[in-house]
This record gives sequence, structure tokens and C-alpha cells, in this order.
Amino acid sequence: MPGPTPATLATARICPNCDGFATAVVGSGARDSRGNLPTVLVDCPACHGTGTFSPDLRLAAADLEVTA
Repeated sequence: MPGPTPATLATARICPNCDGFATAVVGSGARDSRGNLPTVLVDCPACHGTGTFSPDLRLAAADLEVTA
């Protein structure tokens, strides 16, 4: 039985912040007069709702120097 497929450069990289689940539905907690629960779609701030990230962006962020 074959094991998991190793990641290659051709496969899309999954966003480490949302693990590929880029959009979440958040309920407001209060029902309206018709009994419906209003919801809001919220995208991952790191990948902007794509579920993947670009290795170039991660490297660019790693190259930033923080000085005190």
C-alpha cells in the first residue's frame, strides 16, 4: 500500500496560518426577527483567502531585519 505523496515544487504550498482552510463562517450569536442566524465570511489574513502561500513571500519576510 503506497504511503503519502511527498511534497514537490509542483504541488501548492498550504498556508501555515490556516492549514488550507482559508475562509471561515462566523455567526453573530444573535438571531434576527425571522429566526435566521446572520453569518459573516472571514478570510485568512495571511493568504487572503487562497489557502496557499508563495515561497517568495515567506523568504522576503524572513529577510527583513529587526533592529531595536
